[in-house]
Amino acid sequence: MLANEAPEFAPPVKEPELYLHFLVTRKRHWQLSMAALLADARTEAARRGARLLRTHCWAGEDARLVREYEELGFTATLEFEVLRWDGSFWPAQVLQTRV
Repeated sequence: MLANEAPEFAPPVKEPELYLHFLVTRKRHWQLSMAALLADARTEAARRGARLLRTHCWAGEDARLVREYEELGFTATLEFEVLRWDGSFWPAQVLQTRV
């Protein structure tokens, strides 16, 4: 899902952006499906006049998923944690790329 506004945990930006929410794919096809989905998101951002595309992801397991986003052209920005229902914390990372 693409939105014109970021969630409240992501710091505001002073330029038009699109924020990619809830991007989930099967692990077996991650690289190919992510590349295609992100290409579509970049195209849509450009169509809407947004020069910034941001998203967030899980940052656990030595930030492996963060590195995979970086391989697809994103830059890691804000690290944060989400308090889960069981009292544990979910490590997360906001990432961005220029369109």
